[in-house]
Amino acid sequence: MNRLSKYTFLFISAVFVFIKLQQVFSIEPFIRESYAISWDNYGYYLHLPATLIYKDPGITEHWIDSLNNKYEPGRPFYQVWDGVNGRKVNVYPVGLAICNLPFFLAGHLFAKIFGYPPDGLSPPYQWAMIFSALFYAILGFWLLRKLLLRFFNDSNTSIVMALIAVGTNLYYYATYNDLLPHIHLFAVDCGILLLTIKWHERPDRKTSLYIGMLIGLATITRPSEIVWLIIPLLWNISGIPSLKEKMKLLARNFSHVLLLVFGMMAVGSIQLFYWKYTSGHWFSFNHTEGFDFFSPFTWKVLFSYKKGWLLYTPIMALAVAGLLLSWKWKKNLFIPFLLFFLANLWFISSWECWWYAGSFGQRAFVQSYGLMAIPLGYFIEIVSVKKVIRIFGSFILLFFVWLNLFQTWQMNNDILSDQLMTKDYYWKIFGRTEVKPEWRKLMEIDRGNAVPLDVDVSVKDPREIKIDIEHDGSIPQSQIIDSIGIPPMKYLKLNKDFQFGGVFRQKFSSLTSKDYLRVRYSVWVYVNDSSLNPCLISFAMIGRRGQTYGYQPVDITHRTEVGHRIHITADYITPVILHEDDELIVDVFNPGGSTIFMNEPEIEIYEPK
Repeated sequence: MNRLSKYTFLFISAVFVFIKLQQVFSIEPFIRESYAISWDNYGYYLHLPATLIYKDPGITEHWIDSLNNKYEPGRPFYQVWDGVNGRKVNVYPVGLAICNLPFFLAGHLFAKIFGYPPDGLSPPYQWAMIFSALFYAILGFWLLRKLLLRFFNDSNTSIVMALIAVGTNLYYYATYNDLLPHIHLFAVDCGILLLTIKWHERPDRKTSLYIGMLIGLATITRPSEIVWLIIPLLWNISGIPSLKEKMKLLARNFSHVLLLVFGMMAVGSIQLFYWKYTSGHWFSFNHTEGFDFFSPFTWKVLFSYKKGWLLYTPIMALAVAGLLLSWKWKKNLFIPFLLFFLANLWFISSWECWWYAGSFGQRAFVQSYGLMAIPLGYFIEIVSVKKVIRIFGSFILLFFVWLNLFQTWQMNNDILSDQLMTKDYYWKIFGRTEVKPEWRKLMEIDRGNAVPLDVDVSVKDPREIKIDIEHDGSIPQSQIIDSIGIPPMKYLKLNKDFQFGGVFRQKFSSLTSKDYLRVRYSVWVYVNDSSLNPCLISFAMIGRRGQTYGYQPVDITHRTEVGHRIHITADYITPVILHEDDELIVDVFNPGGSTIFMNEPEIEIYEPK
């Protein structure tokens, strides 16, 4: 029975395995240079070797330095912050490490048996993480098939499975970039849905406990997954009468509710104990970005050319339409699905880095595609009643599948950018298999690879802003020196007693209406000590929560010359601005405490044309 959906599942699984292995073997240093465990993936993964190999979850020993030095080409180290008692706090939560634990142990055993360094990053560990991601991708579709067969016949189940697999950006995160937690959570969240259905068919304590444990695991993988509580709590509610019945059902099975909460807390406490051990606090949120729940970036998240969900994954617009249509066709699903969708959208849109860094489309939605597959299936059922609509709809669906696969190819071939897309560039490359160099000028500025300011023809002439250190109320007059023997006469003295000077701080919106600025800070510096310790010109943005982002220090120590007054400049490009009222701050910072004399600091602001 249900052979077509079974064959569809096997075909999808084979495609995922084939694409991933093709990627690994086509990039020669993929394993050798630790591509498999790099960037954010390294942060999620680091919990495992730190705890199980080095017995040092707080990363207090020097093993991390030797490990990073050995495998650095594929993995810059930015994933931890300073905690208490010399410990480091991993920015990334522990949930994905728990998902990967069985595969990590298998990789560790393989490394020991076959003579690989049992250090946590040699090839067996990287292969273990690759196979772990493939396992969860395949598990997710096995669970999705079981889920869809509860709502649709075999052929429609097969269609929806195929559309989710190759018609959405899940395809990218199940293959090319599968070590991020989204594909793992896709499987976990499908499990939550199936267990929720099972409990409502026949309530039992074990199922309640499992639901709670899976929600707890999802939450300590990505905290926004707490929204999955909506599903078991509001399942089958279609109005006031059904709400009353649901309250009676929960009251009769109150011990089940307690077990659900216990399961959540038992799994979730792993994260809490980790934070307490490393940071000294039960809750420690160390991301540079955070949630801005009162000013979500919803329109940008859904429709922007930079990273709009429905622009880059348009087939999900049909799922949203099916969700709205379920108000008439499946009222018992409409309320829980709608409230989940809105809560999930709110969380995703409230994240200050709403484009979620380098990614294809909106990756934060991927784990919810198991749920969204159900209204997608209903939409297809509803609109395919008439033959003409069915034929036209088939062409639309095939186009969306082609678009997803083609844009994934563009992404992998550096045609479609993972961060710098604009409307003009999007339409210039639409359907293209190559890019002319001049087209790239239509993209957002590449802040990491911008041309030097002196030859940048894309900016206007600068606006000069003088910084009056002599009358700056934040500078003690005792630090203003009338003479050091060379003109001009007034200097600001920086030493161990006063380490900051020439501070410039202003709201971004008061400087420009554009989306970025180029900034040049210049200052005259005089030193009379050859043993000068580090001195920095520092640039940064200060967000609404007081957080620093886009920080860029420029060490000017090597530019000074003892006994001479030297003019020093440093340039900066503002990062992607989170909020227009965020502040640009520029100053000189003398952390070494050596004596430095400076004067005539000046800011030049360059706006894009």
